[in-house]
Amino acid sequence: MMKKFGFTLAEVLITLGIIGVVAALTAPALVKNTSGAQIGPTLAKVSSTLENAHQRMMTDEDTSDLAKIGDGSIDDYMETLAKYISGSSYETTAMTNSDFEPAAEYYNGNAFSIASSNNVSLIGGATSYYRFNFSDNIVLLLASRGGRELIKEFAAKGSFKGEYTTMYVDINGMQTKPNVVGRDIFSFLIDRSGKVVPVGSSTYDWLKTIKIVNIVTGQAEKYTWNQTSGNYACNETTVGTGIGCAGSIFENNLKVIYQ
Repeated sequence: MMKKFGFTLAEVLITLGIIGVVAALTAPALVKNTSGAQIGPTLAKVSSTLENAHQRMMTDEDTSDLAKIGDGSIDDYMETLAKYISGSSYETTAMTNSDFEPAAEYYNGNAFSIASSNNVSLIGGATSYYRFNFSDNIVLLLASRGGRELIKEFAAKGSFKGEYTTMYVDINGMQTKPNVVGRDIFSFLIDRSGKVVPVGSSTYDWLKTIKIVNIVTGQAEKYTWNQTSGNYACNETTVGTGIGCAGSIFENNLKVIYQ
């Protein structure tokens, strides 16, 4: 009796069908895990690149204060920063709705507001944000707060000289969805000493000197990711507005621990 070699067409089709079903079931999880795994390293790269650029800028300008770069404005800051980050560019016109199209939510349905002037209004009360195009399709959204004296909410402590500006990092470009804080947009503070501080981290909480009292509980709000409630919560059990998720990622070995 002659031995049978190879497979019949029916067997091949059945095998391909099984492979297709398995791929359909596992691909979404694989994409999600890969995407989540890339967020932390990407944010770490942005942070370290910025801090290195800040130190070189201040050394060349013979100052230890970002607010003393040029006239201290965001325009002068961006112009100088672009010289130290290869392939970067910036725009001196405040962003409008047509420039920036966020999702109609933060992480969990809270409003991602656009000011009546059409300028982006995000954290810290800033009403105008400017675009700094980083490398690898990463965009920085910089608040128009450069050059101000120490503001009431933040005071100089230790090596920190007080807030220079607030910043959002969009890791996949402004026109790429989901454009949701805590998913592909992450919030930071830039200290006048050049430090890049993740919002929601213990350092951010330490710098924040005025505690906002929750009108419901009467308790002073904490500014860390590991809270059980509040805007800054961003952990396995609770996600607030998403603005504390950068702190969560940096203080959990660059891993996304929230869903």
